[in-house]
Amino acid sequence: MRSIRPYQILVVGIFAVLPSTVWVPVAWSEADVTCTDAGFCVNVAKQPKRSSPAKRSDANSAKDRPDGGDEENQKVREANKKFSAALAVYDRRLASYNRCLQTFDPSVNKTGCGSAPTLPDVPRLSSATFSGRGNQPTPTAGQAAAIAVARLQLPSIPPGIGPSPDINPWNMAAVGYPLWLWADGTTNVGPISDSVAGLSVSLEAEVSSLAFRMGDGNTVRCAGSGHPWTAAVQPGTKSPSCGYSYAKPSLPGRTYTVTAVANWAVTWTSNGQSGVINVPAVDTTELPVGELQVLVR
Repeated sequence: MRSIRPYQILVVGIFAVLPSTVWVPVAWSEADVTCTDAGFCVNVAKQPKRSSPAKRSDANSAKDRPDGGDEENQKVREANKKFSAALAVYDRRLASYNRCLQTFDPSVNKTGCGSAPTLPDVPRLSSATFSGRGNQPTPTAGQAAAIAVARLQLPSIPPGIGPSPDINPWNMAAVGYPLWLWADGTTNVGPISDSVAGLSVSLEAEVSSLAFRMGDGNTVRCAGSGHPWTAAVQPGTKSPSCGYSYAKPSLPGRTYTVTAVANWAVTWTSNGQSGVINVPAVDTTELPVGELQVLVR
């Protein structure tokens, strides 16, 4: 290679395109100039080094992420756990209450289950009850249904007894005479809609069975709600579904306390699921029972 003469210098900028690489012009210096024997001089640009992106440390990434969401989720999980535990306690108390209703008979045993049964309070879904405001539990469909059923105001049903003592001259039921028993009140409720923690719950209830504690130590259990007695019934005819005849009088001096325990079968539907929850309802009436003396001449 020969020496460079000034008039032979030809300044040329070259863009060389290589696969996946772009070369761009850079500032020329005499050291960068190369000439051929034909007197053609070029500047060969060096490929600049690429800088690799800085890696973010795990510590920085963790700092950039907001941790408030995880904290709130933890509080909600705690609220769900506490609510499930409270509902389990309520279920146990309700089961005990239901058993007590079936056996408590003040005419036979004044103490019954220890005292007259008391319906337990359903757990409240107030957010302040659990992990602070804004962290309300998220119940399942079954839990929401249990709360909706507990809030449902189902009527107690007085025991129907016929023929009534009020329509005979003695104002009492007679020993040995067939009595008809039935639910003397509304036996269907609904459909009713409720909302529990954002879940819609549909409820419909009907009396599925009856238990009559007759006050003399005997209990009559009947399917359905029984058949009401009417004046069209022939005297002495027994009920086709639910009836009783006393063997001993309550008179003189007292009456039999007849207790009707109606079982409400509540069908619930929520979030594509359904089920049945049984709810007992109790009511009583007083019934004088005596003997009729027949004089034979």
